[in-house]
Amino acid sequence: MSQPKRKKTTSKKVKVIGTKEYIDRETGEPETMQVVSLEDRDFNFTKIWIGHIVSALEAVGNQKIKVITFLMENMTNDNYIIYTQRQIAKKADVSLQTVSKTMKALQEANIIRKKGGAYMFNPNCVFKGSHQKRMNVLLQYNTFDDEETETETEASKKAKEHGFDIIEGGKKESS
Repeated sequence: MSQPKRKKTTSKKVKVIGTKEYIDRETGEPETMQVVSLEDRDFNFTKIWIGHIVSALEAVGNQKIKVITFLMENMTNDNYIIYTQRQIAKKADVSLQTVSKTMKALQEANIIRKKGGAYMFNPNCVFKGSHQKRMNVLLQYNTFDDEETETETEASKKAKEHGFDIIEGGKKESS
């Protein structure tokens, strides 16, 4: 099933600051130039009050909603979720299977990414804080899984070289 195309959430804004005189290195002549500033801006977003949304979602009572609610309430200020699936299951009072399915669905929808023992919310979907902080976290998120893929591949190769079977999602990977 293909994912719907997501709308862009940032844009560049050019702001004219004024003019300034510079010296041309080759000729030594002064030249007047226009000085501009390029900034990232948020747009195409909807502002929500997370407390109200979380309460409404909890009222629905779906077990997967309980997992998502727990994640949103317990993420760090940098959008990290530093809990194991087992810890999430216990604290959210749901089964480990429910947590596993929910986390997989969130990853496939690009709402979260996993690296090592931590997950990270996509700041284009969920974020609390200022615009500048969101831009910094967005940069982290966009590079979040680059190292993970290489590390997992290397670890899988080494494990296979030593005669270990690789298990993905509960199914043995064929060699």
